[in-house]
Amino acid sequence: MDISMDPAELQVIAPCLGKRFSGINASMIAVMPELTRHIRIAAMGFHIPEGIPRIRFRQFWRHCRRGPWRIWHARRNIDMLAGLVLRHLLRFKLILVFTSAAQRRHSWITRFYYRHMDGLIATTSKAASFLYREAVVVRHGVDATVFFPPEDRAAAWAKRGLPGRQGIGVFGRIRPRKGTEEFVQAIIQVLPRRPEWTVVVVGQTTEEFRPFELRLRGMLKEAGLEHRVHFTGFLKDSAEIPEWYRSLRVVVCPSRVEGFGLSCLEAMASGCPVVATSTGAWPEVITEGQDGYVVPCRDVNALADAILRITEDPQRTSEMGQRAKEKISSHYRIEEEARGIFDVYRRLLDGYERKT
Repeated sequence: MDISMDPAELQVIAPCLGKRFSGINASMIAVMPELTRHIRIAAMGFHIPEGIPRIRFRQFWRHCRRGPWRIWHARRNIDMLAGLVLRHLLRFKLILVFTSAAQRRHSWITRFYYRHMDGLIATTSKAASFLYREAVVVRHGVDATVFFPPEDRAAAWAKRGLPGRQGIGVFGRIRPRKGTEEFVQAIIQVLPRRPEWTVVVVGQTTEEFRPFELRLRGMLKEAGLEHRVHFTGFLKDSAEIPEWYRSLRVVVCPSRVEGFGLSCLEAMASGCPVVATSTGAWPEVITEGQDGYVVPCRDVNALADAILRITEDPQRTSEMGQRAKEKISSHYRIEEEARGIFDVYRRLLDGYERKT
């Protein structure tokens, strides 16, 4: 829906100009409702769901070209480029902010763009180390009103009507980058030794990767395990995702490359211990053996071994899930993320307002 407030009153624009939905969209959408408690903010662009304050480009052009300084909070190269054009060529009064979750050296063009930003935010200390400018570290958080443990996990699983007594889940698009192949190879080792467990792959496959999914299904069929692995496909209602977390006992995050990786936080907030690869923020989030395990990327045997360990003792699995939930409640709250971002906004706005 469009914003209900006067567009001229907006203080922050959150551009979402990438045409493909990604974790960048998900992290922005997750924190925006909490940010609206602090500041007048609206998203602009693609893949903006109902319920998120939104401004259309024509409204932005008509109402935001003049007036006070406003924050333009970019999260992609295209967002930064648009902000630079609007400010320097079209003379919009925009204060440019960029959030980076990447834990690798940036391309030359990204470095060029972010050197012209007024403020930088990094989602982890490691991500900040790849920015050759001072950045404020603001960790992602989880909304505890959306992601929380069920009253009865066994009953939640039973309602799914799937075989087995408990489930292992993996979340995200089915593609090589997400480690889906390594996950399938690992569960082919695991499931014969865990007869009461069923695997759920929560996520869709784009047409580009349809042959990839078919090959994975073929591997499962050849191993005689296709009936123990359920593919949800595309979920029309995003509210189904928290329900899946509450149905599962363990979640695996097998990505080869990740920026931050919200699925780990969401799973832990839902009371699921996690097996994750050593990418993104996951090594910082997980305490080995306490609320999950971290394994090397692309290491199928290590992944299988960790899944076997985390599913070996039901009582220990539940205890690890409880510790995971407590950690997220203490250290990764969406309220703290919003407060950290707002502090950056306020400092920059105050500085520019004093100049004028």
